[in-house]
Amino acid sequence: MKAKILAISSALAAGAAAQQTVWGQCGGIGWTGASSCVAGAACTSYNAYYFQCIPGATTAGTTTRTTTPVTTTTSSRTTTTSSRTTTTSSRTTTPVTTTSRTTTPVTTTSRTTTTSSRTTTTSSRTTTAGGSCPSNFVSTSGKEFRLNGNKFYFAGSNAYYIPMYGPNDFGDIDAALDAFAGSGLKVLRTWGFADFAGPQDDYVTVFQNWSTVPPVILETQERGLPRLDYVIKGCETRGIKVILPFVNNWAEYGGIDLYVEKVVGSGGNHGDFYTNTAVKNIYKNYVKTIVNRYKSSAAIMAWELSNEIRCAGPRLGAGSCTPAVTTAWAKEMSEYIKSLDSCHLVAVGDEGFFNIAGNSDYVYNGGPGIDNEALTALASIDFGTFHMYPIPWGKTWDWGNQWIKDHAAQADKLNKPMLFEEYGVTRDSGQRDTYHQQYHDTVFANSIAGDMFWQFGTTVPNWGKSYDDGYSIYPADTYEWTNFVVNWATKMASKN
Repeated sequence: MKAKILAISSALAAGAAAQQTVWGQCGGIGWTGASSCVAGAACTSYNAYYFQCIPGATTAGTTTRTTTPVTTTTSSRTTTTSSRTTTTSSRTTTPVTTTSRTTTPVTTTSRTTTTSSRTTTTSSRTTTAGGSCPSNFVSTSGKEFRLNGNKFYFAGSNAYYIPMYGPNDFGDIDAALDAFAGSGLKVLRTWGFADFAGPQDDYVTVFQNWSTVPPVILETQERGLPRLDYVIKGCETRGIKVILPFVNNWAEYGGIDLYVEKVVGSGGNHGDFYTNTAVKNIYKNYVKTIVNRYKSSAAIMAWELSNEIRCAGPRLGAGSCTPAVTTAWAKEMSEYIKSLDSCHLVAVGDEGFFNIAGNSDYVYNGGPGIDNEALTALASIDFGTFHMYPIPWGKTWDWGNQWIKDHAAQADKLNKPMLFEEYGVTRDSGQRDTYHQQYHDTVFANSIAGDMFWQFGTTVPNWGKSYDDGYSIYPADTYEWTNFVVNWATKMASKN
């Protein structure tokens, strides 16, 4: 969520006499209007076609993400370490347009409320520690997930925004979860973090307030964890399983750089997150709070250490971080989670980058500071994850099929499930139908245990249409919704 940001286009640097207002468009392919923002906002790229003035920055006309571009060996294009983004909020006290679409709230009239009348079994399975876990908690068996003693192949999706509805917008959460369950999707990945420093408007969800160090976890305030409570409970009643990451590599909703900047201060680097004792203890305290709050819930499928850890971040460099450093951190933190909760699965939430000596390709040679094989092989990690954004990574759409096969081969090698956790094809690419179908065919034919596209789109009564980053698939996208959501969910379930 992977939050991903594309390289800043040359059109942005060209500038314009006028400055764009907060939330207005400020760049992108084909954009000819203002390319700098008023004071207090920064022009941020969501994809190649849409840049937006985001409030909260101190310098006008700059981006909030200034990672150093990385040149791949397979393409002449220069890419950044990120390829899309999530937005911290698209709502003010009056409706705000975050894209060229209207955001007038629309009431979904055709959604089906799923109240789940299935019987929950009370049998249990044995953990490696000798304990007993409910059978309605997801487990693993070799390369497969298991649920209630049966195979659990599934299609799911990401919808980071569902806990961010508020205040008093629980009806919107219900509407979103009803639509999700009604589509046949079985697993929801949503953010288990919302870190902010400084005052926020009442409608902004805040799980951890960094106005002080250590930060304050909002365990009882309406704008805090009670919103996540409502999501988890809603998933329980609808039979939806949830994957919950604890921190973002990127700046949206806080991120690793915020931890370092607040605890280490000036001179800190992104890699300090993985080695600094004070930083790690604050992270562990947040993890403990979340795990203990939900460890008895059958809705939780897995805890994730992060969303897309890398050695470098949007504001801070890698320092001395290497794949060995991130792997050691993952071992420490996953073992800590297992000490708190031995029944739920644990994953890293990484993008699946390889670390092959002598390989010249950035995504295969450990360049981002990740070794997916070493991470997945850890005894305290239950399954592997990988993400895929070919064009932002300087690849071709066709390249993606081999990326899927390479991770399926890793599942075969390690005998652990491999989850295709994030991917998408932008609506404006003209390739969406072709490559969603190709990728699904490749997934179905290989050892991929689950598939989760980025991202599930919906329309709810109060907030209206969910944020559209170009990758989202909505029910109104009739062909894509029918074939790549509903029918695909049915096909993946046919492997059970």
